[in-house]
This record gives sequence, C-alpha cells and structure tokens, in this order.
Amino acid sequence: MRLQRRHAAWAAPAVALGLAGTMAPAAASAAPDGHGTSSAGAYLAPYYTEADLTGDDRVTDADVSVLEKALGTRKGAAGWSRVAAADLDHDGVITVADVAALAQRELYDDGTFDLVEASAVDIQAALNAGVVTSVQITKDYLDRIAAYDHAPAGGTDHGLNSILTTAPGALAEAAASDVRRAAGTSRGMLDGIPVVLKDNYDTADMQTTAGCECLRANQTSDDAFMVTGLRDAGAVVLGKASLDEFATGFSSEYSLGTRKADGTMGAAIKVYSPYNLTKTAGGSSGGTGASIAANLAAIGFGTDTGGSIRDPSSYNQLVGVRPTVGLTSRDGIVPLALTQDTGGPLARSVSDAALALDAVVGVDAHDGATAAQAGQVSASYTSYLDPDALKGARLGYLPSTVGTNATVKRLFDRAVADLEAQGATVVDLSTDPAAPTAATDIATIGAISSGSTNEFKANLNVYLTQHAGTGVPYRTLADLAADNLVDPSYSAQYKSRNNVTDAQYQAWMAQHTADIQKSNQALSADLDAAHVDALIYPTTGQYTTQGTNLRLSPNTGMPAVTLPMGQSDAVVDGTAAVAGAGVNLELLGRKFDEGSLLGLAYSYEQATHHRTTPASYGALAGDVVTGPGADDDAPGDGSVALTTSASSKVRTGDTFTVTVSQDAADLYAYRASVDYDDKDLRLVKVESGTAGTDHVADAAGSVTLTHTKRGSSPSAQGSTALVTLTFQAVHAGRASIALSGLTTVTSKAVATSAGIAGQELSLSTAGAPVRG
Repeated sequence: MRLQRRHAAWAAPAVALGLAGTMAPAAASAAPDGHGTSSAGAYLAPYYTEADLTGDDRVTDADVSVLEKALGTRKGAAGWSRVAAADLDHDGVITVADVAALAQRELYDDGTFDLVEASAVDIQAALNAGVVTSVQITKDYLDRIAAYDHAPAGGTDHGLNSILTTAPGALAEAAASDVRRAAGTSRGMLDGIPVVLKDNYDTADMQTTAGCECLRANQTSDDAFMVTGLRDAGAVVLGKASLDEFATGFSSEYSLGTRKADGTMGAAIKVYSPYNLTKTAGGSSGGTGASIAANLAAIGFGTDTGGSIRDPSSYNQLVGVRPTVGLTSRDGIVPLALTQDTGGPLARSVSDAALALDAVVGVDAHDGATAAQAGQVSASYTSYLDPDALKGARLGYLPSTVGTNATVKRLFDRAVADLEAQGATVVDLSTDPAAPTAATDIATIGAISSGSTNEFKANLNVYLTQHAGTGVPYRTLADLAADNLVDPSYSAQYKSRNNVTDAQYQAWMAQHTADIQKSNQALSADLDAAHVDALIYPTTGQYTTQGTNLRLSPNTGMPAVTLPMGQSDAVVDGTAAVAGAGVNLELLGRKFDEGSLLGLAYSYEQATHHRTTPASYGALAGDVVTGPGADDDAPGDGSVALTTSASSKVRTGDTFTVTVSQDAADLYAYRASVDYDDKDLRLVKVESGTAGTDHVADAAGSVTLTHTKRGSSPSAQGSTALVTLTFQAVHAGRASIALSGLTTVTSKAVATSAGIAGQELSLSTAGAPVRG
C-alpha cells in the first residue's frame, strides 16, 4: 500500500521557512524547474568544459579530432573562431602542445586506479577508460564496509559503527550505470558513483530510522527530494549512515539495534572517528563523516541544524557544505527544527562537494523555503572551482571566534598566512572601522538558541503523520516517547520536548524567525561595510566545539563551507594534545552564495592539501587496479631511431614496415613527419605505437601522424614505438625514407623538437612494377 502525503499542517510562521503545499510524492510533483535548476549532470567546470569545441560541455575525442585537423591555424585565419578556445597556451597558433593540453582535459585515465581517496573525477576517468566498472567499485566499497565498519581497530574493542544498512539494489543500480556508459548515455559526473545518506533521508528501498529503534519499521513509499535528484543524476545509493538519534546532538550515538530480548533498551551505540577510535565521529552526521573519511563510499550526505554537517566534517578532515536554508529541499527528511534544517554533502574534496550539490538543489513545491532560490542558482557549482579564486578576495575574521587554544590558534594563523599567500586580504573585523558592530553582532548571533527544543514536536508530528511508513505505530511524538524505544540518554529530552504547547511553539516561531532575519541583515551589513567576501573562523576545536562558531550559519540562514586546515601536534607548548586531530577552516557567506564560497575553499585546498588518510583504513585486495596504460619503465634518454623490417634490398610487391621510436623520458603526445619516395613506394598503413587518439595527414610523398594520449593516462617511458608505417615496393629503383620532423610533448604540455639528423633509410627495390 502506498502512503499518500497529505497537506502539511504547518503554522503560519513556519510556512516561509519550512515545508508547505500538497504532500504528493516529490519525484512526481517537483516544480517545473525542479531538479536541474543547477545541472544535475554537469561536467566539472571550467577545466573539463572551457575548451569544448563540439558544444556538449565536455572534452572528448571529437574535440581533439577537430583540433588536430586545425594544426597550424593562426589567429585571424579562416576557422580560427572555431578552435580559439583550445589555444590553451595562448600563443595565437594551434600546435601539437595545444592538442596535448586539450586531450588532458578528457575524463579518461587507463593507468592504475586506487579506490582509496579516489575523487568523483578519478572514478569517472577510470570508468570511461574501462579500467573499472561501477559494479566493481560498488562491490569494493561494500567489501570495505564489511571489513572495516564494525571490526575493532587501533587497540579498541569496537569499529566505526558508521553504516546502519546497505542498499539491496546498489549493485543493480551500478550495473544500470555501466549499461548507460557503454551506450554513450551517461548522465554526468555522478553516474555510477556510490553515495551514502544519513539515515534521516527517506528512501523507498531502505527503512529510514533516524537512528532510533522506534522507527525500525519505517519503510517510506518514496525517496526524499534530494535522493530523487541523486538517483536522477545516476548516483548509486550505497546505504544509510548512522547518526546521533533524531539528529539530536554532537555525540553521535543511536539506539537502533539495542533492544534486548525482554523489550528493554540497552546502551546506545556510539560512532567513532577513523582517525582516533577513542573519539566521537562528531554529530549528528557522524556516520556519514566517519564512512567518507575511511573511504567506505565516494560521497556522503548529512543534515545540519546547528552544526551537524560541519562538526563531523571537522573531526574527520572532510569538506562539508551547509547550504542556505531553501537551497535544498527538506521534503522526505526526518526534521529536527525546520527554521534551521538543511541538507548537504560531506566529501573528501571541494570538487566532490560541488558536484554533489549540483545534483540536489532545486525548487520543490513541497518545501516552501526553496522558492527563494529561483534565479539564484548557478548552472553548476563546479564553474566556481578556480585555483586562483583567492586572488583579490577579501576575508574577515574576529579574534573571539579563534579562541585561545594553542593548536586551534596555530592552525588558524597558518591558514591566514596561506590565504594571504594566495592573494587574499584577511581583515581583523574587530579593528576595522568600517565594521564597528561586527563583534557585537557575532556575539548576539551565537547566543540565539537552537530551534530543536521548541520545533521538534510540531515538525516530527507532521513527518510521522504524512511520511512515515505504515509499519510505524506512532503518529505523534507523545506516542513515540511513551513507548520508550529510544536512546535512554535522550528519553527525558523527548518527553520534555513533547510538553511544548502549541502556544509556545507559535510564539517561538514568531520570535525565532524574526531573530534569524535580523541576524542575517546585521551580519550581511557587516560584510558589506567591510567589503568582505566571506567570514572565516575555525569550525571546531580538537574533537570539541569552538565557542558558538557552529551557530553562526544556522542563526543567520547563511551558507557555510568547511574544509581541513591541518591537524594537531602530540605536544603543544609543552602540554600533551590530541595528536592528529583535524581542525577545519569555515567560510561563511551571503545567502545563496555557495558558489563563491566553494571557489574560495577550492583555491585554499589546492594550495594546502591538508587532508590525510586514516592510517588504519588502507587499501584492501581489489582496491588498486592496474590499467593497460600503466608504464613502469625507467625514463629514457630521449634518443630517436628509424628502423625497418626490410633488408637493404626489397622486391616489388613485397611489404615491409618502418618504425619511428624514441627512448622516452615523459611522452604524452607527439607529431612525426616522414617523407618517402612515392615513385617506388606505396604507403599502405599508418599506426601509432601507444594508446590514444591519432590524426593522419597524408600528401604525396609525405605523411604526418599527430598522436596524443587521453586525459590523465600515464605518459610513456622507455623504448616507445611512435609510428609504424607499412609500405609496399611498387617500382624498381632506389627508395629513400626520412624522418623529416618530430615534436614531442610531455605530460606537462612542454613541447620539444627532437634531433632528427641522420634519420634516413635507403632501400633498393627490384622487379616488375606493381600496378593498381
């Protein structure tokens, strides 16, 4: 039986910030611009799109072929406009170096693939090259979950406890992705990529428990709006991640599976950081954070009410995005406080976070807050990913948000230096005369209470009534709390929240929504007055919160991006510290300015690369796959040779080969020209010696082959056959074959003309002429 969603009985103050409208299935009733307001299938921009020559927003063999045919075309000549975007060295002429640089922008890599720390780009490149399949990658992640998630490690008696369940149809979804790829209908950068969801996202194929034994039977009839976006983009939903029960706090513990035989509840299960199994993974999206950090999936999704994406991102050295309230729909997500709830990605890189965000934004008729995003969403958040984005940027901070902890201060001070080294100006707003109220405003914003106490009952009652599966016996928080199948440490809290009256809720909503709006206006005015692009501060301390920093985004409705800024030392100023604890840098910006924040974060990430891999969660058998393009030969000396299979005398009618080879040091592309006596010889075939794309230009007595590898495929080293020509002797005489030109290009797109003096063969051909 399909449970139909009915009209949401939200109080008037909640409509502007919460869900509203007829509660029909999200997938069937999204607004016309729905998923795809940002492109769910966008290819990574600008690197992989800006030099596109064929109009499909990605670089493929077809683009390389167009450019190869335009070799030698100069600026101003006929046809220049068609290929100008691929003049990547900006010298006004299309050369083989441009061809090589363009080919490097193909999403293709036939070299060795390593699943650990693989980004979505890495995975797509390996999938496109056929080194791996989505089925293989999905199975590898499932194997990692089985091997690592509950296995004791690091001298403890427990594992991560990060995954609650895996999806029964994950391998089938992966197989469908492989079929699409083979047919040339891949849906984009997330197609075939395994993702995990915090278990408060509704999924039609798995129960949605919010980590609570009380919702064990909650099989919903459809997916949450954001999940629909991911499936539409081709992502493989791998499973559901654990969380702090009902997203209640930062301790990351849940009751699911702790009910004893006598019906009573045992101790809650805790979720741990893969960097330190004596420490929490953070909350409430701790399971997502731990699983992505330990490489149990490619990308994860969480929710953030008061820090629940950013806190576990900081504890687990991840990139986390808390979007503007209204950028992502909350329809089909178990709520905590809808004035502040928002869903977003946790990932190992900024580019993965941007790609993931592309798939899940969109106006949803079932979440009234999403109407505000219309006209404010980029075609793709990846278009902001510029390594030079920090140049000219102006960032502000307040010393009060940094605190006095020696490790946090050291890492933040280093981050400021790194930001300035990349061209940013960092301003202390407490001393900036343009923003005299900034410190007061930040303190006021941080002091605003969370909505989780006063909103939980009203919000959860609507979810239980309109979303929960028929197997759930509760339709109110009162019913749920009375049954007591919850984390014992939260039982009293649920009962207390159930005592919030409707009058209290209405009064709270009126005041809280006004506070958020006022806070947004005040902080935005501070940023504007100081001409600051973003506010920066440490997200957390070492496995602990940092003042009220996590409150700044939810109490203003403004977006925040957090990413690693380093790890603590074992001893700080003579005092023992938590060695290796991650601490993140957070950037807070104006509403719907996620793109700019991601660009600034990407620039900082590319300059610093602070993320590390958890030592106890390395590669398993099968996680590393050697592709056909791997080249382990020792670098050569660059010498070139021209050889032939023929003896010095050849009879007419016979065929033979001539090979141009190089003892290569780093060979990615080349252009070789060979002149031959076309009176005595007929060119039969031209072949390159390495995998990639070829363009052959054949004129009377001369042939030129332009060859390049694809994408990030390994460059050739050692003895490498560049061109093999097959000739037939057709007339008696003295035939000459000479290498008349050779340009080679390294993987860094450095072009060199090799020495070719003396590379000439002379053959004697004898016998009757060959006709035809």
